[in-house]
Amino acid sequence: PLRNRRKKHSPEPGEKGGLLSAREGKLGAGFQGLQLEREACLASNYALAKENLALRPRLEMGRAALAIKYQELREVAESCADKLQRLEESMHRWSPHCALGWLQHSAELREQMEQLLLGEQSLEAFLPAFQRGRALAHLRRTQAEKLQELLRRRERAAQPAPIAAADPPRPFPAAAVPPTGAARGPPAVPRSLPPLDSRPVPPLKGSPGCPLGPAPLLSPRPSQPEPPHR
Repeated sequence: PLRNRRKKHSPEPGEKGGLLSAREGKLGAGFQGLQLEREACLASNYALAKENLALRPRLEMGRAALAIKYQELREVAESCADKLQRLEESMHRWSPHCALGWLQHSAELREQMEQLLLGEQSLEAFLPAFQRGRALAHLRRTQAEKLQELLRRRERAAQPAPIAAADPPRPFPAAAVPPTGAARGPPAVPRSLPPLDSRPVPPLKGSPGCPLGPAPLLSPRPSQPEPPHR
């Protein structure tokens, strides 16, 4: 019975070799699949690398163009900031308060002129103040005119553009239109003339205011035959 038990528990040599061969087959198939997957990944990486190298010049050109656009954008931003600052200064200079100050200064000059004419102020004291006031008034007047011009430009920009009218019909050239009442050349000569008997003979003028009677009609002479050509 002990021998029988040992025989039952001891593996058979054929059974052990079959398990090993099955495991080797599975491992071989797995390795083969990994090898195929590796080759596919290598081919895909090679194609992608080749495509990237082909697109590299385009990428470099795009980077250069983008850098140029950034530079232009920076310049435009600086120019816009400068113009905005100048516009604010101009609006501060040419504001309605500036126009009001110009009017007030004009009134002050008029008052000083009246004081001079009335003898309330001396000429020596009036001239320096008048020169300063005149220069300041001229400056403020120029600023007020600039403000008016700026307001007109804004109004024109706010107005819609007029619709372009259709082109008027072009007149025909003078050469294509036949002249009316003008001489159109000599009349066409008829090919066959009527006989002389049927033509009216105009009256002969004798003394002034006394025409003669009708002249007798002349019959056509018979045509003589021409001599034969020699």
